[in-house]
Amino acid sequence: MKTIFSKQESYASRARMAFIIGAFAFCSGIDAAEWGVNATINQALSYNDNVRMSQNPQGSVIYDLTPTINFTRKTEVWDIVGMASYGLQHYTEIEQFNNNPQHYGLSTAYRTERSNLGLTANYSIMPSQNFAEEDTGNFSSNADRKNLSVTPSYSYRLTELDSLIGSASYSKSTYSNGGSNNGANFNNFNNNENKSVSIGWQRQWTELFMQSVSVFYSSYKSTGQVSSDSDSYGINLSSSYQFSEKWQFSGTIGGRITDTSTETVIIPGLLIATEQNTSEGFLTDVGVHYKGERLSSNFGVSRSLVPSGRGQLTEQTRVGLDLSYQITERLSSGVAASYQETDSASGDDDRLGVSRTNTRISPHVNWKLTQDWLVSASYAYRKQDRGDTAAIAGSRGATGNGDSNIFMLSINYNWPGLSISR
Repeated sequence: MKTIFSKQESYASRARMAFIIGAFAFCSGIDAAEWGVNATINQALSYNDNVRMSQNPQGSVIYDLTPTINFTRKTEVWDIVGMASYGLQHYTEIEQFNNNPQHYGLSTAYRTERSNLGLTANYSIMPSQNFAEEDTGNFSSNADRKNLSVTPSYSYRLTELDSLIGSASYSKSTYSNGGSNNGANFNNFNNNENKSVSIGWQRQWTELFMQSVSVFYSSYKSTGQVSSDSDSYGINLSSSYQFSEKWQFSGTIGGRITDTSTETVIIPGLLIATEQNTSEGFLTDVGVHYKGERLSSNFGVSRSLVPSGRGQLTEQTRVGLDLSYQITERLSSGVAASYQETDSASGDDDRLGVSRTNTRISPHVNWKLTQDWLVSASYAYRKQDRGDTAAIAGSRGATGNGDSNIFMLSINYNWPGLSISR
């Protein structure tokens, strides 16, 4: 079994060091309280009969190993959580997809009588294929995506019922073969940078009912053969209601206006075509949750703005349903199904082959061997359809229409860890 190390660069080392230094900086000024450490080891053996989701399928057996270690530090006013994961992903038939996924995270929370301050930071190096459904729609590329994200949040309680809430986020994604200017090769993704800020008011009407209203601004900038800048402004109204011990509803609905400027390189260094437009749309995120003694379910409908490595900000509409049933104390089963539509947020013609639909259905069975060991067997059917844009996408190296069947057996170990108070 071959482990791939060649794709890791000094950028990864600097990011890991920053997280370590940050963790020590936060911990050093905190009064002694409770320390904790725990870990998980997840292993999965699967067979995918169409790895690239193309009309010329190629299958492979895939082995995944993901060890994760978590650290916690808690006092009466501070919570600090850190995690690190370095895994292995091995394809027996398609060696260029072999990879070492990495993820490092740090989150903190500080509380006073009236306010809450939080900060979350994550850095990851992942194969772009692992999240192609949400990002590029390209399952053929072996590119890596390096992603750095920082998200601060703050809330201040004005009265027993009313609070001011605010949050911001920054993320930057770079692809191992992104930003090429030598032609419209769809395996060359666009690096992108994203910023957002939101401020609002929240009211707890009763113990069971809460509402909030907020305004937001977000910015998306990408660089590559086709570069674009998108600025979005909008407003959201959110509600959450606990109908009973078993039923809960949460929903957000809002609207947005997006100004987009797109630059396309016609002749490198000589000729660039520029296009500007404005689009409007609505945003939503509605969920209905049920939890009974044996049966639990989650139904959701959402429409959101999602950054993409395609060089355009996308608008994704998704419908999903998750069902799970506890057969015995140790045995459970379930099924997850989703349907997703992806389009350009600018409403422009789909010259880049962004538009697509994705369908997935996955039943599974879980068997809890002991308190720490879990065995799972699952099957997943997934399908991607680009419709009229399949020819455009295919001509530029991206996957067009395709479907696949995935059979998986996984074994997960959860080490409860150690906890020390002093």
